Amino acid sequence: MKALPLRSLKIASFGGLLCLCVPVLILGSWIHAFNLGATQMERVELFTGYFPAPLQGRYTITLISMAFCVLSIVLGGRSFAVPGIAWRALNILVLVAGCSLFLLDLFQMM
Repeated sequence: MKALPLRSLKIASFGGLLCLCVPVLILGSWIHAFNLGATQMERVELFTGYFPAPLQGRYTITLISMAFCVLSIVLGGRSFAVPGIAWRALNILVLVAGCSLFLLDLFQMM
């Protein structure tokens, strides 16, 4: 397997961080809706109201969040060979947060 250039690995690191932003924003919008609603039905209606109509299915938002988590894990793991402590810390952060959010989304689907 051919080694990737250092520049493309750094771009992949930032891509993993960018992909991780989507599940974090989805989780943040759920926390916001949870704090505003009085009952669970109100909370769910508020949360799904933040998204367009095609994304308001039962598991659609969770599946999108899981897909972006997997993409961030792949990009973070792929670019783990970048030298430097800051790059390694960034990739570890992406991997840990991506795995944690993926497991949280998986738990939500039960």
